[in-house]
Amino acid sequence: MYLKTCLVLILCASVLADHPEVKTPLGGLKGYFMETRGGRKIAAFTGIPYAKPPVDELRFKAPVPIAGWNGTLDATQQSPVCVQRNPYTRQKEIVGQEDCLYLNIYTPITGNEVDTGRRLPVMMFIHGGGWMCGDGTTQMYGPQFLLDRDVVFVAINYRLGPLGFLSTQDEHCPGNNGLKDQQEALRFIQKTIQSFGGDSNSVTIFGESAGGASVHYHMLSKTSVGLFHKAISESGTALVPWAEAPPGEALRNAFRLAKFLDCPQAPSEVMLDCLRARDSYEIINTEFKFYAWDYEPMTPFKAVAEPDLPGAFLTSSPRKTPSIAAVPWMTGLNKDEGCLKSIWITANSSRYEEFMSAFEAIAPVTFYYENSPYSDVITNRIKDVYFNGGDTEVIKDGILEIYTDSYFAYPALEAIELTFNYTKNPVYLYELTYRATNSFSQIFGDEEGDYGICHADELMHLFPISFLSKPFSEEDRKISELIITLWTNFATTGNPNSPVKVPLKWEPASSSKNMEYLEIGSDLKMRNHLASRSRLWGSLPLWHSIRSSSIHSRKFIDEL
Repeated sequence: MYLKTCLVLILCASVLADHPEVKTPLGGLKGYFMETRGGRKIAAFTGIPYAKPPVDELRFKAPVPIAGWNGTLDATQQSPVCVQRNPYTRQKEIVGQEDCLYLNIYTPITGNEVDTGRRLPVMMFIHGGGWMCGDGTTQMYGPQFLLDRDVVFVAINYRLGPLGFLSTQDEHCPGNNGLKDQQEALRFIQKTIQSFGGDSNSVTIFGESAGGASVHYHMLSKTSVGLFHKAISESGTALVPWAEAPPGEALRNAFRLAKFLDCPQAPSEVMLDCLRARDSYEIINTEFKFYAWDYEPMTPFKAVAEPDLPGAFLTSSPRKTPSIAAVPWMTGLNKDEGCLKSIWITANSSRYEEFMSAFEAIAPVTFYYENSPYSDVITNRIKDVYFNGGDTEVIKDGILEIYTDSYFAYPALEAIELTFNYTKNPVYLYELTYRATNSFSQIFGDEEGDYGICHADELMHLFPISFLSKPFSEEDRKISELIITLWTNFATTGNPNSPVKVPLKWEPASSSKNMEYLEIGSDLKMRNHLASRSRLWGSLPLWHSIRSSSIHSRKFIDEL
């Protein structure tokens, strides 16, 4: 009898050890164990719903929080990706499903159990992809690097393309639903994260590209205040030209979407009812019809200034919105961000010739200044500065620099300068200049070429990106460990220099005049004047600068 009882207890312990479980205010969750790069055992809970499925009547509406569930939910399944097609890899097929508002939570464990008594800093990642593609799955953004440190990591999905960013600019579909999904995930964290050993009063949001822009948007949103306490924007801010819809564009694109799908364009509620009856893949399949050349303009559906209604995420342009969330901010760039777009052009001779022969027509579309009445003079100015009458190699380098400066670098400077006007919280700036063995250039158009430190290259140091084919070198591992330390230090204290000691003190930027930043190369160096080359774009009469300073625009024209 004694032996039989012992065997039962051993079997029960074995079953319990196979699956970590937690009890949250919304219901129980059964997860699974993983191991980090450093050999640490952690608990993973994946495929957790944080909002009701945004289907049928809930399509094109703000997310509805999930009320909870009965019993114990199986959190060992991978989240489905949201409906999408990837323009950066020139993907043809559509993938994903509309019921996709799920998140993953990863946490350190004590023994085989989650220590709910701990209060670890929480890091919620918002994926990039131009608000058109991407996901928060374990295969892409796993915890194996970050969870070597004492943090709780959360990765989320949110709606994409017109399903996430359609706006009729009225009460029927104000817009920004993808950003509101992110906000609902943050509310879910506030309700449940203590059950995973996380601290609801120490939540850091961080994201890359459109995820970085999303982070900055949350800093500007009144309805996000209090949901997070620190912010990291990698290679993207709310001021990038592909993230903010110029006046009139959102409604114009809503009308176009309706026309493409044989729906009435007015009134709004009738148009939306018709669009709700269409298959989600049909809706995403219209994206090709929005492009003027290749995949340009890259992001037809962007964030918008909403009508001032209850629950509005943003009611004015980010250029006119103060940083409402008073939190420490880390933001920066990779040295050669523009390879995201330039490789596809410059690595193929026929495409390069097509781009250059039609530059006057393509440039205003791809660089987002077609709404400026001075587009011709902007085009000439770009050619003078970046091509400078050079040979083919000079011009190809110039194309990389144009995309780097206009898509990422100057909007970052502009966002930082505006932030200095509204906060005394520290702003930590960086530039990644370390060239790793791998590069995202292999998915942006050339598997073998060296295009510098490409857009998204910092992600391989934070996450075990599965499709990057070459193994880490010893130096890669060293840089990865350093970046993990800087990021998790910041999430822990709001200061990247502690609690874990780093080789060089990272000073926050003191002013828009100095723009001090940390250069992350083979060695760390503090430098001044981040991305100074890109300041040309501050002198051009783009649609937003014309609206904000007509005198400045006339001065530019007079100088030409």
